[in-house]
Amino acid sequence: MAQIPHADKGLDCPLWKKDMSQVCHACPWWVQIRGKHPQSEEEIDRWGCAIGWLPMLLVEGAQQTRQAGAAIESFRNEMVHGQAAFVDAIGQRGELRIASSESE
Repeated sequence: MAQIPHADKGLDCPLWKKDMSQVCHACPWWVQIRGKHPQSEEEIDRWGCAIGWLPMLLVEGAQQTRQAGAAIESFRNEMVHGQAAFVDAIGQRGELRIASSESE
């Protein structure tokens, strides 16, 4: 198992009321985040407090939700267009049958 790094000195943990370098490596909320920053596209591979990561992760979650919503809307529009074309085709076929049976 990889060793969990200590936090930098100088900041106090609001939960433990001690310097972060003394307590964070033993805290279950001290996590490693890897990926891209949702606003700058900068590559991230850092350790930090899960509470501290929340704003960035919430922005990422909102972006993913917007993208999923846009994809669903696009899919819906394609389905409506396809259904309209299908109904049109069925309607034209029905008109042909009616015209054909009237001429007999």
